[in-house]
Amino acid sequence: MKKIIALPLAFVLATTLLTAACSNNSSSNNKSNQPEAQSTPTEAVAGDKDDTTKKIKVSAMTILYSAAPPDKSSGMKILEDKYNMDYSFIPVAAADYYNKLGVMVASGDLPDLTVYPGLDENWYNYVENGVFMPLEDYINEQDTPNLAKMPKEIMDLVTYNGHIYGLPRLRSQAAHTLTIRKDWLDNLGLDMPTTYEELEAVMKQFVERDPDKNGQKDTYGLAFNAGSGALGAVSLLGSFNTPTNINWSKHTDGKIYPVLAHPNFRNGLAYLTQLYSEGILSKDFVIMKGNQAEDDFLSGRAGVIGDFAWNAYNEDRLNKARAINPDFQWEPIPALKGPDGFQGYAKGSGFNGFVAIPASQAKDEAKVKRMLKFLDDQMEADINSELYRLLNHGIEGEHYNMQDGKVAYTDFGNKERPSLYLITNPPMDAVGLNNPNDSQELQDVKNASYEAALTGTPYSDPALKLVPSPTFKEKGTELSKILFENIVKVITGEQPLEFYDKSLEDWKAKGGQDILDEMNESYQASQSQ
Repeated sequence: MKKIIALPLAFVLATTLLTAACSNNSSSNNKSNQPEAQSTPTEAVAGDKDDTTKKIKVSAMTILYSAAPPDKSSGMKILEDKYNMDYSFIPVAAADYYNKLGVMVASGDLPDLTVYPGLDENWYNYVENGVFMPLEDYINEQDTPNLAKMPKEIMDLVTYNGHIYGLPRLRSQAAHTLTIRKDWLDNLGLDMPTTYEELEAVMKQFVERDPDKNGQKDTYGLAFNAGSGALGAVSLLGSFNTPTNINWSKHTDGKIYPVLAHPNFRNGLAYLTQLYSEGILSKDFVIMKGNQAEDDFLSGRAGVIGDFAWNAYNEDRLNKARAINPDFQWEPIPALKGPDGFQGYAKGSGFNGFVAIPASQAKDEAKVKRMLKFLDDQMEADINSELYRLLNHGIEGEHYNMQDGKVAYTDFGNKERPSLYLITNPPMDAVGLNNPNDSQELQDVKNASYEAALTGTPYSDPALKLVPSPTFKEKGTELSKILFENIVKVITGEQPLEFYDKSLEDWKAKGGQDILDEMNESYQASQSQ
């Protein structure tokens, strides 16, 4: 059967936004590749009750982003006692993770619970060759209530040929919004903008009317950057359908396009060019990086930023801003109405990797059920429940204390609490939006950002599930880099807007059109499955 080609969620280009992600890699329904133990999981589950008095051995491998916890600890013992298991926790540094994973797959010695980073070509090859087992027959409201209520839109992404092979580690789909200096609006007697024209007018006032009232002309409108090889203020062009926090976007013609080659991007580019000509963008944006743009916003040089999602509103950023200006106030901007009347921000994928179980475990359904119970409990979203506190904080008085209604970890808890050994999590928005350790002010602005991100008609990258096309693999990175550099020349006025038209035609002639054709063929094929 013909293989369908597309682009991956995890395929990220460090130097360009014109990345690819495009359609379903559904090569074959060849059942001969599936281990025999997978053929009748429903019968096995129905007939095999987990004897929890029997101790099991469970190994779990996950991606490490900080220091590894001790191999054995009081936190690990809490988990071992609760689930009657000998638990082997295998944290692997992010930079080494794919190599380690590949070696383990090749050796046939995968951990019982394996975190897979994202949807990529290797993942689909592993699934087609029976490396991981299907899990849908184990997921139900009685035994795994948290897994059973995961959003269908997200579960569809990890469903392949009708089977669920991975359990997503949930993240919020409410993503980046524009954020504005609310105190500057108040100082100048301005209303919250609702359209791009109004936003431009407000930001022009931020340039001209001394919004911080310090008597100096030292402010500008939008914290925007391109020094890392990508356009900052990622949510700015959301209602143009060309935000740069996603890779591909669907057009009204039913086709998908990389955002920088999307038919709507030309209007967005004209808007950026106008902002630059009016001094609303920093003249240094070409060399600025994301952290510098953020510094400009927090320090009172810029009045708007487009790179904050709801969980970016935290105490550290607020304290940094208030150390410079005690009157600092920030507020998310609901999705603006675009030129054609459309209103919406792009959503996030909704997950960060997923947990898979090797097919070799299918012969022991009782163990599979207990491992899934372990994962399901990690998704407990009630932060006041005994289960949540035990798995995440440990034992009160030992790992943490309650101070003014907030959890404060002891030195012991910082090193050994159970959450250091977990591999998945509750829905991040359910927990993060109600974090008792946040002040009421932070909780309010987080909730406002979450709601703002979902105003209008929020939309997702249509190519999240897919793997790279041949032409993109060969030429995509270099073509994208050239197009991006030419876009920057237009924004700065070095070249007229028509230069973008010529650059886009050159991009298509040198392989971009092949990329579009291949990706859309894959995308359409994926829609019919």
